[in-house]
Amino acid sequence: MKAIYLTDLAQQYFPKSSTRSAVAQLRRWIVLNEDLQQRLAELHFHKGQRSLTPLQHEAICHFLGEPGE
Repeated sequence: MKAIYLTDLAQQYFPKSSTRSAVAQLRRWIVLNEDLQQRLAELHFHKGQRSLTPLQHEAICHFLGEPGE
């Protein structure tokens, strides 16, 4: 898995939404998932971050499922 921009991942989860709306919704899902929040904190994810490391990307997909499923 490679690094990915948060906007690109958000669009994969919410393909019918605008980029801004998709990012807001993905951030909301992250906030609502305490286990994911904890894992991302361990991986040094911070508010306002625009790109994800491969491990951060993997954690989001692990806790939220692969986009499009």
